[in-house]
Amino acid sequence: MTSRTLRSIATGAAALIVASGLAAGTGAGVAGAEPAVTECATSQTVTFNDASTVWTNYHLTKEVVGDGTAAPGGTVTFRTTVSGAGALVSRIDDFHPAGFELVRARESVWFVVGGQTWSTVTDDVTRDSATNSVHHSGAGWTTAGNAKATLETTYRVPADATPGDVLNTGAATTLVLASGRKVANPINTCVTIREPNPAEAVTGSLEGLGLGSLTSGSSALGDIGADPAVFSADLINNIDFGKLIGAVAGS
Repeated sequence: MTSRTLRSIATGAAALIVASGLAAGTGAGVAGAEPAVTECATSQTVTFNDASTVWTNYHLTKEVVGDGTAAPGGTVTFRTTVSGAGALVSRIDDFHPAGFELVRARESVWFVVGGQTWSTVTDDVTRDSATNSVHHSGAGWTTAGNAKATLETTYRVPADATPGDVLNTGAATTLVLASGRKVANPINTCVTIREPNPAEAVTGSLEGLGLGSLTSGSSALGDIGADPAVFSADLINNIDFGKLIGAVAGS
């Protein structure tokens, strides 16, 4: 075999590793799952069917909410959903790219009264910086009768993220079964970093001038209806005029 052929094989193997996310050091590989896909997508499902699941199907789905892109300094939301043949789910894990900071977390589980219901669990999840993960545990959420257990996590993207980068993620769950821990990390649900759009660029500039986050969900905009005069005064008081003058002088 020629040296050129060997180099071609090595290059192809390296590309496959990068596509699968293993080169990013995202942690443990897929345990007890179907063969992992090798291409990134905005939604992936891994199905577990083995002796530990009594040869019934349990599905672990990870998706990016929206178009699968995020800007540096912006936010991105993932949903990790467990469904299957009826066993209880006691834990759901979301593995996120390094540097992403949790902003909020919600869960959707089935209740006897109320059915499938969303609730905020930001203060109840566990963050693990060593594994770049967030997980939520409970006494057990059913998957019977088409019920699902979902953990939704929203993160702040690092301001120095590089547009064009495609970042892999992972997921895991613990079923109340013998050997019920199921891991798909990476799962190849990916988010693509893009350039900020004009609105995001303006918002970022305003935040840099000390105005805070002037988005539709911000407390600043929420207060304008209560007392416009107070809102205007607070807005002016929060401006960092030193930065504003510096920005004008440098333009």
